[in-house]
Amino acid sequence: MIKFNNELYELDMRQTRRLLHEAIDEAFNELDEPTEEMEDELQEAHELISAQDEDGLDGFMVGYDIYLEKVQETARLEEALKEAGYQVESSNISRSLYVTNDEGEEVRIADHTRPSVATIGGNYVNHEYENELIVKENKVT
Repeated sequence: MIKFNNELYELDMRQTRRLLHEAIDEAFNELDEPTEEMEDELQEAHELISAQDEDGLDGFMVGYDIYLEKVQETARLEEALKEAGYQVESSNISRSLYVTNDEGEEVRIADHTRPSVATIGGNYVNHEYENELIVKENKVT
């Protein structure tokens, strides 16, 4: 996912790639005096968008006015939850988020269940969460 001018674009969707191409062209056309070097940078940006190269676009600039950055979906969700006033903690090990809901209960939001843990007796115990949302391929289970 690429962020440009506070808009987010999914590069794996043809329609949003087209919208991003149009947005950077429009921004480029509004520049006062674009140079030949800036035109080359614009062409490179278009090639990276077409190739769906999020890593190549991360931090990519055309001149000083057009800036593209890669955004993780987890970061988007965390930001949205915080803006809505929720207390959010993120895992240091995975992309899991731990959110305190309106009733003061912790809710785990992740793309995986937590792995089992070995006990002293050699048995494995599953982590149990009363409130957990597992999101895989944009589907909540």
